[in-house]
Amino acid sequence: MQNINRALEINTENRHYIGDDVSALAQVQAPNVDLGLWRRPFQTAIAEEVSSLSAGSLNDRKRRIPVEHFDQRIAETLQLHGLNQGQYVNLRQDLSYLSRVFASIVGTSELVFRLFTTGEDDCRRFHLDRLKMRLMCTYQGPGTQWLSEAQLDRVAQHTGQANEDIIRFGNPQRFEPFWVGIMRGDPTNQGVGLVHRSPPVVDTGEIRVVFCLDA
Repeated sequence: MQNINRALEINTENRHYIGDDVSALAQVQAPNVDLGLWRRPFQTAIAEEVSSLSAGSLNDRKRRIPVEHFDQRIAETLQLHGLNQGQYVNLRQDLSYLSRVFASIVGTSELVFRLFTTGEDDCRRFHLDRLKMRLMCTYQGPGTQWLSEAQLDRVAQHTGQANEDIIRFGNPQRFEPFWVGIMRGDPTNQGVGLVHRSPPVVDTGEIRVVFCLDA
């Protein structure tokens, strides 16, 4: 990892580390940090590859795979959906790269991945994932929405109240396309971790291309 202090914004009150370098992701290893967010530049070559995908091109299915076989499984996934893997060379390289980065941060040799396209409002309520860590990257369309600690009423979220009660003020934060975030989850249902949701896209005509890794 490169120098973690370069281009890094540290907000200890909000428990989020946001930077313009891949090293921002590793900060989620700290026990009091809920999000390491890499504000990655727009990747034109990948954007061109995924622009032809429709909402039904890739279904949302979890797959478990050793990191060393990751590129092979991505190729198999594309082929399974009738897609020519040779048309997605840059996407495949990026997916494999992110899998290695994530595996090194969480300390595992096996991951659960999802690569899917959608035009639906998948997770409408602000929630916590019941797992240790999750990496998210949206290659097309609006990215994951999340709440800063100041915006968030954790009691309302933990007790099942509506989004209007969970958000204290303002609009949610949002990943931009190609940004990469590693979010801390809440495997033991203690009400800790990053509260987030999928962005609403129904009736907008937008197609999201989403990559997710779990550990």
